[in-house]
Amino acid sequence: MPGTIDITVRLFASMREAAGADRLSLTLTAGTPAGAVWGHLPEGIAPPRPPDGLRYAINDEWTVPGATLADGDEVSLILPVSGG
Repeated sequence: MPGTIDITVRLFASMREAAGADRLSLTLTAGTPAGAVWGHLPEGIAPPRPPDGLRYAINDEWTVPGATLADGDEVSLILPVSGG
């Protein structure tokens, strides 16, 4: 049975407003990729699927959705900016 890791997720923009906080803690299965974090967010914080253009950072470094998370990592979910 795989172990677990504890991570912190940084939230921005509408997700931060919905959560009422700029961070939340999650316990995930070891080996979880950054791109899977979206599916573990509590209901009401984010739409069912990630928006096109969502960017990820692990410990303040840009990364790809397939990057494997480690215990203690901080994952930032950066929503695309719209406007004109």
